[in-house]
Amino acid sequence: MLDRLESDEESSPFETSVIINSVLNALLIPICIAGNVLVLAAVWRNPSLRTPSTILLCSLAVSDLLVGFLVLPVNIAIALTPLTPLTPLSRVSSYLRLSEARLFLVIQLCCVSLETMTAISVDRYLALRYHMRYPNLMTSKRAMYVAATFWCKNVILSLLSIWKKNTILLVVVVFAALCLLISAITYSAIYRIVRHHQHQIHAQQQAVQSMNAEQNLKIQAKKRAANTFIYYICMLLCYIPGAVSALIWVTYEEHWDIMNGSYFETIMFMNSAINPFLYIWRNREIRRAVLKILRKILCKTDEENLNNGDQ
Repeated sequence: MLDRLESDEESSPFETSVIINSVLNALLIPICIAGNVLVLAAVWRNPSLRTPSTILLCSLAVSDLLVGFLVLPVNIAIALTPLTPLTPLSRVSSYLRLSEARLFLVIQLCCVSLETMTAISVDRYLALRYHMRYPNLMTSKRAMYVAATFWCKNVILSLLSIWKKNTILLVVVVFAALCLLISAITYSAIYRIVRHHQHQIHAQQQAVQSMNAEQNLKIQAKKRAANTFIYYICMLLCYIPGAVSALIWVTYEEHWDIMNGSYFETIMFMNSAINPFLYIWRNREIRRAVLKILRKILCKTDEENLNNGDQ
């Protein structure tokens, strides 16, 4: 990469790859910002939604929102640096400064996002497994402490990366693997609990339901049980490429194509755009609050258009 920055020679395949990756990042920005702003606005406007689970969800939305505001624009700037009309020395200097800023932001925000999603999976397991004791196990204050711990811990890791970049990247990869493992265990447990509950319901209703109704119940039970893995699957598909890229880059830095790493990072950033829509889709209360906000926005827009037309 530095060879390309220091050279003024044209490289069409490289330029094409840079432009494609930059366009993908640019498309993610409005999606990421809009989705997370809607989630935060829904919780802000509805005090009844401010439960321990939604406190964790808001922490996730803030980190994902900052990915859209900060990380993605910096990523685009880094990708386009080799194509800027600067001197080779200026390009190298700009690239290094932007890379340091991106590393700080990625460690801070993407780690917070991943760890918060893991905490949400544990919170859901506790709510299902210990539903009678859950209000005492997970309070709003404890949820805030958990979220604050994630943010503070990753600020320290981000600052340490300035001096020990490769070491901290390895630590981050280990943390990511641990989060994915914990999420796998908790979502597997959630799946088993949901299946068990559905079998109980099915057994209770078997005596009074017709065969068709029983079959429909069985199909719905499978769908609900399978849906518990949607969050984990999306997290897995988005974060594994980024973690593998970081691990390869640390181990074989001289032989790793920086553009391949950039594509893997873009896949990881997609998770920040996907998360809010998953939670809007799966959480009925948040979905209703978001739809209410959207209806108000649309009605206000229609009124403004009518007023402008009358004038």
